[in-house]
Amino acid sequence: MKELLEGRRLGFAPRSHLAFVAIGLGFAATLVDLMAWFSLGSRDTNTFVVAAQWLVVTTFVLVGITAITAVVEYGDVDPDERGLARVDEGAAIGGLVLYGVSAVLRSLELGQAAPSPAPFLLAIAGLLLLIADAGLAANLYSTREWEELEDEVVHERHPRRRAAGR
Repeated sequence: MKELLEGRRLGFAPRSHLAFVAIGLGFAATLVDLMAWFSLGSRDTNTFVVAAQWLVVTTFVLVGITAITAVVEYGDVDPDERGLARVDEGAAIGGLVLYGVSAVLRSLELGQAAPSPAPFLLAIAGLLLLIADAGLAANLYSTREWEELEDEVVHERHPRRRAAGR
């Protein structure tokens, strides 16, 4: 599992890619929130509130996976870069907390016309944190080179035994 999260089996570290996808989802949630606040597209913006809730929850799940990969990556980073890896790990966990609190607050106000300022600003802070985190992760892990893994034998081949009496 560690090799999958680090990207050894993939050939690249998925850490920064996951962070950039989370940025896209966070940006989409911010745009939907702004559409709800300015009543763009309809008179009743309840649909926008529900759409933003789902985008924030999806971002929360993706940032959770990103935070797990950041924790796994920290154990395999060079000693010279451990400080940056610790900042990367903290930023991923901080983004997870911000989007989690935003998702909980949003779930309490799904019937409103627009989100209240608290979950909106928490999502903006999470987005800014993810932007900084993705840039740091891209610089830390994009040039990583691993030794080539040897192919593991799945089943050993044993000659079949003959039945007794033949």
